[in-house]
Amino acid sequence: SDEDERGASLDGAPAARRAVPSEAATARVEWAADGSLRLVAQRRLSASAPVRLDFGPRTNAELLVARGEVLAANPHDAVGFHIEASTLAQGSLREREQLLQSRLGLALEAELRLHPSGTLDPITLEALAVLSAPPSHLAALARSQVFAPLPPVLELAALATLRHVCLVRLGRYGSSLDEDEEAALALEQQQRRREEQEDQQEGQEEEE
Repeated sequence: SDEDERGASLDGAPAARRAVPSEAATARVEWAADGSLRLVAQRRLSASAPVRLDFGPRTNAELLVARGEVLAANPHDAVGFHIEASTLAQGSLREREQLLQSRLGLALEAELRLHPSGTLDPITLEALAVLSAPPSHLAALARSQVFAPLPPVLELAALATLRHVCLVRLGRYGSSLDEDEEAALALEQQQRRREEQEDQQEGQEEEE
């Protein structure tokens, strides 16, 4: 109906609201004049048709926390990481920080993203180049155009840094079910010891 096409309240949505890629969305959420949120159909919907929403550029990790679901082909999915300032050459730390801010508008330990496909967006590659460039190359990098093709030495340094980051991050996780179970058991034991210590501390405070 025309009313269905104009909008429906969140409470009156005809079916489950699921996160989908933007091109598959059948409705959008917008603010109504009275301050309430409304679902507005983007195409004609039957009474029993499911309502599919695009929840914006969220990674699968963000969707899992917010919605309890993930998308099989999420174009926004990515793994976030950052380079700790303590791992960088301290003598050029300030220069790298200034380059990140002036060229990319990023802080020194800003989050960078790697997509599951393995492709690097220009910002991530440029930031890695700034963070991993030999000190002698920083001045030339500062004079170059932003997002211009990197010299081979800087691109190799950036990719080597990314490889190290991946190895470090992935090395924190088990690679088998047995290792996952051992890690889960260790966490349970750690939590149990913490609770026992808290109980003992409360008992001592009551005695005093």
